[in-house]
Amino acid sequence: MPFTAILLAGDRPADVLAQQSPGKRKALLHLQGRPMILYVLETLLATRAVGNIIIVANRIPEIESNRDLQDFVAGVAPGRITFREGAGSPATSVLKTMEDLRFDGAVLVTTADNPLLKPETLQAFCDGVSNSPGVDAAVGLAPESVIRAAFPDVKRTYIRLGGEGYSGCNLFALTPGAGPKAALAWSEVEGRRKKPWQLILHFGVFTLLRAVCGFLDLNGAMAAVSRSMGLTVKAVVLNDPVAAMDVDRPDHIPVADAILAARSHP
Repeated sequence: MPFTAILLAGDRPADVLAQQSPGKRKALLHLQGRPMILYVLETLLATRAVGNIIIVANRIPEIESNRDLQDFVAGVAPGRITFREGAGSPATSVLKTMEDLRFDGAVLVTTADNPLLKPETLQAFCDGVSNSPGVDAAVGLAPESVIRAAFPDVKRTYIRLGGEGYSGCNLFALTPGAGPKAALAWSEVEGRRKKPWQLILHFGVFTLLRAVCGFLDLNGAMAAVSRSMGLTVKAVVLNDPVAAMDVDRPDHIPVADAILAARSHP
């Protein structure tokens, strides 16, 4: 199925990477001399399952007016990339965009701090969603074993399920007909992420006890999420070590720079 991409480029004023980026916007952080959002746009444009792209951010004119981004949009993809003002969080920004555009088709969501994402990995994620009838929403995950084998010294956050750890890839998909409901459910969970007892009430005490005791595997976790959201949610596992390596902290910058440099000069 063809996906419309929502590229989230918002940030918080106190974000460390935003403070050292042009215009104090994280999406414009330079990697190999270019704003990192350009690498994500190149991947989206090179992925056959992706159609139009909507860049969504708070204070969107500060992003849209960037000269490098303007030149890229005008020269590479005129007409395919548009800009829209977001809301207070990633989930509410997606919901606002879909409601404002009255759009209910297939949506791919990723972030501007995902510059190492490759077209073949993104296509594998889209294929994993398209080849799963009945799925309402999907999330991309990379296994800890794959990431640590390639980057043993890089610190990432993992969720351990069934003996394997998983790290999020900042990739989400909402299928036709389910998008607004999935975005709304996502926003409800997102608002509770820093309130543990509310999360326990949301997902259920038994589910969280199974997770704490190590009895909850990936399929069980997705089943629990599906029940709590009233939707069918699927995890698409991507065996690409850089799929989950977003640029979220200062120590991520040299790693990303080195990988991008190697791609430019293999």
